[in-house]
Amino acid sequence: MKDVRRPAGPTPTATGTASLRSLAPVLCVLCVGLFMVWLDTTIVNVALPDIQESLGTGFTGLQWVVNIYTLTFACLMLLAGDLGDVHGHKKVFLIGIAGFTAASALCALAPNIGVLLAGRALQGASGAVIMPISLSLITSLGGTPRVRAAAVGIWSGAGSLGLAGGPLVGGLLVTHSGWASVFWINVPIGILAAFAGHRLIPARHERAARRLDIAGMLLFSAGVGSLTLGLIQVNEWGWTSPAVLALLSLAAVLVAGFAAWELRTRAPVLPLALFRDRGFTLPNLAGLVTFFGLFGVLMFLSVYFQSFAGLTAYETGLRFLPLTAATAVAAPVAGLITGRYGARLPLAGGCAVSAVGLLFLAQVRMGDGYLEYIGPFVLIGFGTTLAVTPGTIAVLSAVMENRAGMGAGAVQTSRQIGGVLGIAVLGTVVVQNFRDRLPGALTAVPADRRARLADTLSSGGRPDLTGLPDQARRAVLEPAGRALADSIQTAMAVAALCNLLAALLVLFAMDRRDGRPASPAKGGIR
Repeated sequence: MKDVRRPAGPTPTATGTASLRSLAPVLCVLCVGLFMVWLDTTIVNVALPDIQESLGTGFTGLQWVVNIYTLTFACLMLLAGDLGDVHGHKKVFLIGIAGFTAASALCALAPNIGVLLAGRALQGASGAVIMPISLSLITSLGGTPRVRAAAVGIWSGAGSLGLAGGPLVGGLLVTHSGWASVFWINVPIGILAAFAGHRLIPARHERAARRLDIAGMLLFSAGVGSLTLGLIQVNEWGWTSPAVLALLSLAAVLVAGFAAWELRTRAPVLPLALFRDRGFTLPNLAGLVTFFGLFGVLMFLSVYFQSFAGLTAYETGLRFLPLTAATAVAAPVAGLITGRYGARLPLAGGCAVSAVGLLFLAQVRMGDGYLEYIGPFVLIGFGTTLAVTPGTIAVLSAVMENRAGMGAGAVQTSRQIGGVLGIAVLGTVVVQNFRDRLPGALTAVPADRRARLADTLSSGGRPDLTGLPDQARRAVLEPAGRALADSIQTAMAVAALCNLLAALLVLFAMDRRDGRPASPAKGGIR
């Protein structure tokens, strides 16, 4: 197997003289592309009720508006990174920007749910190109290791800001311009990014002198796709349903086949020897765990705020503002700390801070005012971003420079799978606890409507209480809201424990030298 670790000694870009200021124009283009991709991961959540009313779809259709984006995104990330390594990062990045822009216009113009889902699938595929390739381009911009660490910190902050700011931006747009505006906003941004990227991003002629591992890519994409689809459908079909078990079993078979193939092929898309390196494996694991908690917070609290707390889409976005602001503050801090001290301490610290934030959130009385959420949201936003930057730098430090696309694809795939797991596993915790608490909340509902209402509530849908007197409506919404809040807090406690365990694992098992840009990497793995 070819050497996939960065060799000892400086790389051409590591000895460059470029400063962060001189890299700013190109870095700005890359950050805009990343911001747009992460924004669309969460911006659509607050638009779902309006989409349901406008397109006349059911709750399952709404789930797929979110899930089809996640599915294509997770499946194609590693493939896109390798395509950039072989065919040129600038060219593949611009194709991704063009595809995302066109897909956004298709979503905005969708006359029915089928067209909207097709557009969202294309958005996810294009986002899977933009994200790892933009990170790969940063590694080729030049500058000292500390300059590149700072650049990765800014890049990570732009992504975290888009992810956390989605509910706020989406709420503002939906309130004033309708649901289609959450997609139209990408069109002018995408056109400007494509034009600026064509003019500013340097076209490097050095490309990986190898063939694409088509078989490995297909096995990986099919395996991740089966896993993601199975996890997405868990809350609708149940963990023991034949369809979910079949999908998860198929995923296991495909991943095993992928591993067997990668061990025998001469040019693997993901060299498995990398997983023997804790500097590669532990940052990927930490990224998975932090996004596990973050996606759960954004998803379930968005449902609670709008369906039971009586907040509008815009008010829901405002409630998440402390989380958004914390990501903006944490990004440059994380880059500076990692550039000076390496990845281990900030990565462990980010997981630990996220754990504390989630634990505090599990203690908040959800009926209380806005101020109760500020502390937990600040900690979760700061902790997640503090972990993202050093994790990214550590993974890129572990691979050869001509495999930067592969490394970027791997770290982003692990985080996306973490988000899907968060919605699936934490969603199961929420739904099961909520269903156990529902009977006592529905005693005021007529018997002929009770079963249907219970099913809607436990699935996270907007309850239909038309025809009920005000007193009966309050008798349902208030106890049901408390039951949902208690269930969400149980899930947050689970996520906090996972983040704490990840922090301890990184702190005690990760090498102090991993992800330390100022020192040469360890010997290569063959």
